[in-house]
Amino acid sequence: MKKAIYVFIGFLLLSLNTLNAQQAIADPDKMWTVPSVYTMDEPVTWYFDLSSASTLADGENLYLWIWAPTNPTGNPIPIKYEGDRVWSISFTPTQFFNMTVEQLFANTENFYFLLRDLDGNKLTGTLSFPKVNYIKEFSESGKVIDFAPSNFQLGSTLTILFNSNLVDGFNPAPSTVHMHGGLNDWDAQQQFQAWLPEIREKTKFRHVGNGIYKKDLVPQTYFGVSEEYEMENLVFLVVKYNGNDAAPDWAGASPDYKILAPDAPIPPAPVFYYFPQKFSQLDMLTLVRKNNERATSLEYTITAGTKNITGEFNGNMTELRANINLLSELNSVGPISKIGLVVKRNGIEILRTDIPLVPTSELE
Repeated sequence: MKKAIYVFIGFLLLSLNTLNAQQAIADPDKMWTVPSVYTMDEPVTWYFDLSSASTLADGENLYLWIWAPTNPTGNPIPIKYEGDRVWSISFTPTQFFNMTVEQLFANTENFYFLLRDLDGNKLTGTLSFPKVNYIKEFSESGKVIDFAPSNFQLGSTLTILFNSNLVDGFNPAPSTVHMHGGLNDWDAQQQFQAWLPEIREKTKFRHVGNGIYKKDLVPQTYFGVSEEYEMENLVFLVVKYNGNDAAPDWAGASPDYKILAPDAPIPPAPVFYYFPQKFSQLDMLTLVRKNNERATSLEYTITAGTKNITGEFNGNMTELRANINLLSELNSVGPISKIGLVVKRNGIEILRTDIPLVPTSELE
């Protein structure tokens, strides 16, 4: 009996020594992926911020031990120290695990793993990243565009998704799809210059299947601005390329899209009006647009019978105006009952309407 007690005490002491030798690593303060939206057959980087892990030295060699969906090497996998107590690992899931996209999604709902030193004396608890079929979710959402992460910054990677099936003129599928974009209402631009091969490559979306396109970019480097630039929004069109290298040109474009930067105040919506509200072809007409976007240029075309009157608005972001002397402009035009008005912003039509005129016969 005494011998059995001694054996039990010895086993307990051995277990305590083993537990003492194995120091826990505090779980990461933050984990994220770049890009935040990725397909299983494209490169992704996992990042781990271990600022609070007091048992780790800066730059200490750490390893990934993964068991779901599998451990591709059967050994601890070294991860990279990025500085500022952040470690990372980059890989393409299908290649890393030697599995198809379908097999990866059918295996488990998450990637399960932990971080450790080589000897396993220091380790975290069980960690996980979800396996998300972002493209399927987006295609079923009914959205034309979407983006992630919601807290993207000037110097971080932003992913934009575009569903060409929901935009007129994009089917059948074009040769390639590109971004024509800018920051802060076109203040800083990266135009789609179809005649430049390097720009075609830089601006190209990746087709991820079934008419869904994906683009990853870092706003600061993509638009060539300094790190002090105050980003308020990102604006863009999606452009079809005609695929003709001999005569490169646009083959169509989507409407304008705008993504507000995180924490940027939501600007008031533009307001258009004209006065007087009732007028004849003998009056002075004033067109006004308030709350304009930065770098806005407005042009108008008035169609009165067989005559077209064109011009530009003047002013600033707060208010742009155009004054038209209808009496002078229409002195050679007979009586008309209405005028047609088209307003374009930076060459893109934003308003088309007909305005009835007060008949000259009713004027005193």
